Amino acid sequence: MPISEALARCDAAFARDWYHWFFFAQPDTPERVINADPDAWYASKARPESMGAENYQEFRQAIHDPSTVRAMLEDYRAGLGVDREHEEADRRAGRTVGCPTLFLWSTRDDMESLYGDPLAVWAAWADDLRGHPIESGHHVAEENPDDLTAALHAFLA
Repeated sequence: MPISEALARCDAAFARDWYHWFFFAQPDTPERVINADPDAWYASKARPESMGAENYQEFRQAIHDPSTVRAMLEDYRAGLGVDREHEEADRRAGRTVGCPTLFLWSTRDDMESLYGDPLAVWAAWADDLRGHPIESGHHVAEENPDDLTAALHAFLA
């Protein structure tokens, strides 16, 4: 979802469920908290039974690397900073994404409860938009790689 769209729709439910966006954007503190016990921090979103044992082990290895944790957090910092600024400048200038755009989302996350029809939100941002939900939880690529791969192949064909 474009960050400016997410922020424009931010309400009490979003603040409660997605508080981590704002926490992650803070300097240094999130790294200290997460790196103190990465397994505990990420336990609610990553499980070997949904991701597969190999994917889960790769995920665990990544979250125990402080440079990987910092890189993940920098994405949130950019989203609330330079990415949002550029997005809003594009909106003011009337620019949209001109290339074919694919937006996929998980069925067991809260995309639709937060935004309604995500394609309706994205329609104002992309000239050639396609997409649909994929049966999965938060980690789409790890939880349903077959459907994700099929969607990507169909889009790129």
